[in-house]
Amino acid sequence: MPIDTFLKSLPEDSTRHVQPDIEFLAVAPCPFLEDDQVGYQIERLSGHLGTLPDTIRRAAIGYSLYVRQLDVIQEQEATIRTLCADQCDRPPVGCCTGEHHVLLSLADILISQPTQDALHLAHVLTGLQRREHDNALGQGMIPAPGPCHCLTESGCSLRLFKSPRCLHYLCPQVQRALIAVHGDSVVGFLEAMHETCNTVIRGLDDFTSGQVIAAAETLFPH
Repeated sequence: MPIDTFLKSLPEDSTRHVQPDIEFLAVAPCPFLEDDQVGYQIERLSGHLGTLPDTIRRAAIGYSLYVRQLDVIQEQEATIRTLCADQCDRPPVGCCTGEHHVLLSLADILISQPTQDALHLAHVLTGLQRREHDNALGQGMIPAPGPCHCLTESGCSLRLFKSPRCLHYLCPQVQRALIAVHGDSVVGFLEAMHETCNTVIRGLDDFTSGQVIAAAETLFPH
């Protein structure tokens, strides 16, 4: 599995926080992941980020678990997968129309004035994005021409560290298709995704949304 291959490739910095991190992060359940997936992901990332402050390390790991859950949802939801792969109105780049993987641009920083913790987390996640992208290319993904350097011929090179903007964006075509399949029951999920996609990142809580996962739990099987 590409995700496990990437996690295994991460060099270890310090493993002394692995068990405390597992216990701390267990408070936030991951309904779309298996327990062994969660445990291994925490173990590998905790070891890799072991010298970071607890708050930042745990926020980075928690973010990766959140992203992976939405990755599972979008992989399993045939409507999204089929549209993005075969029926997109804007091939070949689709919604990858710029370097949207950037977590905080200079304009974002000047306008929203994020906290030091938010800036630190964005810096850590950016480094992890680079590692994940390089690992994906090393595993055979082929870069595709386009405005985003994370775009490859088989999709995005990022599975665990997409930006909040990329992660939560659902184009109008996908939204209409989901409503056609699920009816009014999907509205709460779409609204939560839209709201989070447009959230201005000022603090650590702005990177993820519990409402997205809660809405998805009622809609998608897991």
